[in-house]
Amino acid sequence: MKNHDPLGGLSSRLLSIDRRWLYLLIFVVVIIALAGGFEVDIGVTPPTMSYYRAIDALPAGAAMLLSMDIDGSTLPELEPMLRATIRHAFERGVRVIGLALLMEGVSIGERLLIEAAAELNDEYAEEGGERRITMGEDWVYLGYRAGNEAVLLGLGTEIRHVFCRDFYGFDLDSYPLMLDIHNYDDLGLISTVSGTNWPEYWVAFAGTPFNIPILVGCTAVSAPQYYAFLQTGQMAGLLGGLKGAAEYERLINRPGLAGRAMAAQLAVHVLIVMLIMLGNVVFICERLRRRRLL
Repeated sequence: MKNHDPLGGLSSRLLSIDRRWLYLLIFVVVIIALAGGFEVDIGVTPPTMSYYRAIDALPAGAAMLLSMDIDGSTLPELEPMLRATIRHAFERGVRVIGLALLMEGVSIGERLLIEAAAELNDEYAEEGGERRITMGEDWVYLGYRAGNEAVLLGLGTEIRHVFCRDFYGFDLDSYPLMLDIHNYDDLGLISTVSGTNWPEYWVAFAGTPFNIPILVGCTAVSAPQYYAFLQTGQMAGLLGGLKGAAEYERLINRPGLAGRAMAAQLAVHVLIVMLIMLGNVVFICERLRRRRLL
């Protein structure tokens, strides 16, 4: 008589399942998490709080320099923190001077400044207020300039020696914002959001010699190397990866992509843990079954 073992057949099928089904399951979970509007309760860490407080403490009318050194590979992590930084500054009445030290980030930086200004202007119009975010008064985009360390040092002497014209080819003195801005002494702080090691250069060639606060936004994998700079006070705040961006969105009360991405990330982590546990249970059951058959 043939031995009927339905559990054995099930365990064998589970152990030999095509991995593409697992990829499909992860894809479905991510889509549901992103589209479902789920939120994750995220505690705010001290580095993120320091980043927020540094910008929030600037008086209305102050200016900050924002270096947007990102590319396509770091866009998912860094774009949310750039969006939040720009919106936070605009809402506080802080003027933003944007630039890029990475060629790939030039068009991204321009797009984020324009989109943030347009979104806020739409909100102000709906509220019936008269305030508007205007290029030349509230923000200026300098674009890209090659030169690495020489650019950072030159900005500390005279911005016009490095950028005589802005990204659109206009003379800097044609903008009301730039009339009283010449070097780091005229800025409240510098924020560098980068997927490279440029934050270290900003500390070495701008923060330390010119004594200006440096804020940093970086990918999650790069964040641990900057904690020492926070402890020594050479960096005034740090956003690390999607979690840092989600914390910042919470602080400025502007839920965005980072918060939704954290929900998707949590859902995938839970799914992977469950699959690992299921795989181990099935593996143990299969071994016990084979021993009984022997």
